[in-house]
Amino acid sequence: MSRFCIFMLGLLLITLVSATFCSRAKGQGARSDIDIMFYASPDEAWNAFVNGQADCIQWSLTKTQKLAAEQDPNIQLARSDGFGIMEFDLNNNYTIATYPGVRSATNELQVRRAIARLIDKDYIVTEILEDFAARIDVPIGAGLSDSSWINQSVVGDNYPYPYDPEVAAQLLTEAGFSDTDGNGWLNYPADWDGAPNADTEAYPLVVCVRSDDSNRFAVGQYLIDQLENTLRSTSIGAGFKTTGTQWQQPRSVLSPKIHGDRNYQVYTGGWSGSRLPTYLFGLYHSMWWYPYGSNYVTGVDKYGNPNYPDLDDQLDLLWLPPIPNPDPVIRCKNAQSLIVAKHCINIPLWSYSYYYSYRKELLNVCSINGLGVCNQYTFLNAHRQDGGSIRLGIPNGPSRLNILYSQLPFEYGFLDLVYTGAISEQPYDLTVDQPWVIQDWESGAWFDPQDGYEKTVVTYYIRKDVGIVAPVTGAYIRNWDAHDFEFTVWYNYAFTDSWQWGSFMDIKYTKIVDVNSDSWDEFQVYFDDQSYWFYTAPTYPLMTKDELLDPLCATTVESWTQTGTTPYMLANSVVQVVSATLNGAPIYEGIDFIIKAGYDLYSHIGFHPLRDLTGTISITYWYANMPASGFYLAGLPWQQTMYSLGTHYPVSMTHDPPTSGDEISLRKNSFLFFETPLLGEIDWQWHWEGSVKPRSGYFKIEIYDVVKATAAYSTRGDGVFDARYFPGADIDSNDLCHIGIFDLVTITSLYGKKFGTPPP
Repeated sequence: MSRFCIFMLGLLLITLVSATFCSRAKGQGARSDIDIMFYASPDEAWNAFVNGQADCIQWSLTKTQKLAAEQDPNIQLARSDGFGIMEFDLNNNYTIATYPGVRSATNELQVRRAIARLIDKDYIVTEILEDFAARIDVPIGAGLSDSSWINQSVVGDNYPYPYDPEVAAQLLTEAGFSDTDGNGWLNYPADWDGAPNADTEAYPLVVCVRSDDSNRFAVGQYLIDQLENTLRSTSIGAGFKTTGTQWQQPRSVLSPKIHGDRNYQVYTGGWSGSRLPTYLFGLYHSMWWYPYGSNYVTGVDKYGNPNYPDLDDQLDLLWLPPIPNPDPVIRCKNAQSLIVAKHCINIPLWSYSYYYSYRKELLNVCSINGLGVCNQYTFLNAHRQDGGSIRLGIPNGPSRLNILYSQLPFEYGFLDLVYTGAISEQPYDLTVDQPWVIQDWESGAWFDPQDGYEKTVVTYYIRKDVGIVAPVTGAYIRNWDAHDFEFTVWYNYAFTDSWQWGSFMDIKYTKIVDVNSDSWDEFQVYFDDQSYWFYTAPTYPLMTKDELLDPLCATTVESWTQTGTTPYMLANSVVQVVSATLNGAPIYEGIDFIIKAGYDLYSHIGFHPLRDLTGTISITYWYANMPASGFYLAGLPWQQTMYSLGTHYPVSMTHDPPTSGDEISLRKNSFLFFETPLLGEIDWQWHWEGSVKPRSGYFKIEIYDVVKATAAYSTRGDGVFDARYFPGADIDSNDLCHIGIFDLVTITSLYGKKFGTPPP
């Protein structure tokens, strides 16, 4: 059936069933409880899963496991493309240390374009990587391939360098390369700076290949073969000599040469990406071109000037877009066009793809690029056919379950169910921010007289219905508010060695805004620098003040003689001010004074008067008086600290602390602010409503949900992997592992229904 016919079927179904919509009770929170089992290894987790002891595992499959899954009718597959960027890095600098005084071959645009024409990316993906990868044409991970940030004019069929060795030969010929001495190797042009007419045997292309990465090693061999042998079969009739096996070394050997000395011409490079491609600033801006800087490709010209000032201009506006009207997406697209089409600075190749498995009895799974099937949206909405708890297999025991110090994905498989963040992302386009605990946010500027320039301030508007529940019982405690946000910031800030500290380190001070007499729902964060992107920083993990202050902190009192507006440095990093007086009369934080941190202090200790405060100051404040490290937060029992505003809360563990072979039971948070999603919601697109901050909004069952489902109509999740199958549309518990007519009926019967709207 054609996609057009499927689309028309969806529209017909809307017409047939929209009039028969029946309302349903509005529930709260996730659809299912979860039981986590920690296994000793990925293989043990896989074996348990195959034997029906787990519904899904938090680990991607090997090729052997994927093939086995395709033969098992009880197993479904989902594919997740990663954010990593594997590429041929090309050194665009005018010279390299190996050939002093000689212009580097990869400084010449036509040479770089010729190398690009010699690379068959599809061959690399299918033959070398065996389809465990996705081709990329811009230096942005394939996990964002559907994002609006991708410049479609330079990818796919529009990629300017499709594989064509003959065109590569023509480009080299036009640049003046030829085999003038007839030895089968190209010679440099007659006017080549420092080496006119020199044989490439004398100045071979310095190709550095990671030998400790089998895939990069294989791709490096492919490149060398293309340069040395494939070119010979073209009209140019000669190969471009390379250093061959000389620089096929592990990263420990190559890194000083490449990243330190930048003494290379081609390197089998790789970078980790993220959900927002602002990292292009660090990878390509000339300010990072220095020994061991993150940019080791763009280089300088013969006179020491940056090669690509036009690219710098676009990257400046990507990283520090003006407020308001930032347009970072436009700047990102412009940068891609310059990197790929105009300058061919390097050659993006692939991102790794991962295959995840889950039992066919598990419905409404959300498979997200970069994360797989174990994610917030899955565990909010997925459910077993029999209504039982979802059994999540984690392939290693935890070394700790401490939200400040845990580092491993095995640990966050549990922690992310209990803790949550302020802002979410649209799962099928992770560059799109969506409200979560924070209803809305707004970036602005503040002038810092201390440094004499404008910096960023972000205002966060907190939903008024974010319930906090207790561990073990799930009892409702109260609603989360701006005081909790303040505690979150300064408790995290107090531990510079924690895994989370980087998200909070740029903060100067904070301010609670009293919106009305009985509700604190507005919180401002003042940063010590300027960046549009700071709004994403202090948003995870959210913690609770009243429940954690006493077990984690202590109070102290400090007094001193204050003169005017002179700053005073406190003895401890402040987590929260209790009270303050001037000559015995109350003074207030945010009105009379603020407590500052910042790049000059890296500790929240700066008492800064906002007006003349002359006399005796006395201040009482909470500070973190004990380390936060330990298996659980601060080494305390989890029952004392794991208050949840996430989708689930912990109930019990077979052993405490848990290790391989142990189980943790979690129950759905019945007081979660987010109502139980409608089963017809499969695209997860948030609709903003209004223009005045804070805006409201909602999720809605609409045409895009229908389109996603109808595009997958008649496909199955079992058997040989089918990229058209869409796990989120598998709703009908009577027709497992198949997108059929009743899946579409369920979606269309709820057409136009809204949910998720914050309270007024």
